[in-house]
Amino acid sequence: MKDIAFTKTETRAAISLASVYGLRMFGLFLVLPVLATYATGYTDYSLAAVGLAIGIYGLTQALFQIPLGLLSDRIGRKPVIVGGLVVFAFGSWMAAQATSMQGLILGRAIQGCGAIASALMALAADVSREERRSHMMAVLGMSIGASFVVALIAGPILAIKYQLSGLFLITAGLSVLAIAVVIWVVPDVKQQIRDRDVLPALKQVKNVLLNGQLTRLDFGIFSLHFLLSSSFVDLPILLEQSGIPKEKHAWIYLPVMLVAFIGMVPGIIIAEKKRLHARVMGIAIVLLLLAQLTWLEGSSSSWLISGLVIFFLGFNLLEAMLPSMVSRFAPVAGKGTAMGVYSTSQFMGSFLGGALTGIIGEYFGGGSVFITGSVLVLIWLIVHRGQHNAPALTSLTIDLPETSIDSKKMAELLRQPGIKEAMLMEKDQLLYIKYDT
Repeated sequence: MKDIAFTKTETRAAISLASVYGLRMFGLFLVLPVLATYATGYTDYSLAAVGLAIGIYGLTQALFQIPLGLLSDRIGRKPVIVGGLVVFAFGSWMAAQATSMQGLILGRAIQGCGAIASALMALAADVSREERRSHMMAVLGMSIGASFVVALIAGPILAIKYQLSGLFLITAGLSVLAIAVVIWVVPDVKQQIRDRDVLPALKQVKNVLLNGQLTRLDFGIFSLHFLLSSSFVDLPILLEQSGIPKEKHAWIYLPVMLVAFIGMVPGIIIAEKKRLHARVMGIAIVLLLLAQLTWLEGSSSSWLISGLVIFFLGFNLLEAMLPSMVSRFAPVAGKGTAMGVYSTSQFMGSFLGGALTGIIGEYFGGGSVFITGSVLVLIWLIVHRGQHNAPALTSLTIDLPETSIDSKKMAELLRQPGIKEAMLMEKDQLLYIKYDT
């Protein structure tokens, strides 16, 4: 039987790359639950400025993530990752030195310019065998989720002592630590691969955008992160107004995230075992709507906390299911492109969720933020009606050095039982197959 356990190099790569990704994302999320309440000392403070400060990193990250991924093909993965972390650290330092919301927004925008996700994923592919690559990506995905949960709780605790500027300095320090991990711990790459399951390919963009199932999922992740950003524009302020001091917000988020995580697990199990992906996702979307309406209806702490539990139950379900659905619906040899479009949609949702609802809340009052969220979720429910369950297909990439497959052999391959799609990339000497499991 073929051994498919992680090698020592793969284990080292998985741990070190997850640490790099986790440190960066932890720093990015650290200010999310506290920015609205701790930025009030700036002279140009406004809800609109808070929203832009929360969301602006999403815009610059959306603009730079694919170009930097492609640049890593030319100059190497590590230089791009280190350079991105330097930019991220500089943006964090700029935000820490800011004495106005304008300076804070500029620092956050620079943070987003250090978009290392594509290059980091490509490096993970370079140092892992094809049969272990999905597990490597899963480890990186878990590091993001863990970073978000820990940051949501740690942010309010650390802000008590270090204030907002201190959190950005901590973020800059974590970026320097991540740089050290990249240079001295992450394995060096002997040969870069051009895996279309990891990096985007411009020729595949049209196929991805014309795929109705993928566009529904892209709209879903856009909406999900729109709602996440918009929630933290106003919710921390409402919690404080309800009688919960900002210094105690961490002890609200901790049980909320614990309950939401435990509640998420049965939903994922049911979706996978009974192949009810679309239905479970639909229920999760309805939960997001209920959360918006709960926050809109009541301003007491019990209403706000109940809404948080409902929101993060739906959020965690969708955050776990959406990327898996994208990878399953992605065309053969197009997973990297599909994930690139998906990630760009996510970042744009983060940007508009903060920037747009900040302006709306500033001019129409805090309740308008949740009305906007409710309208978006209703549109999402309409879009979701055409969503299918994920196909029971598995992707496989086969390296074919010095081998050629003509059209006749490809036709024979496609006639084999269980083979649904196949694509040969002669330039890359790779054969991509999707087969029924």
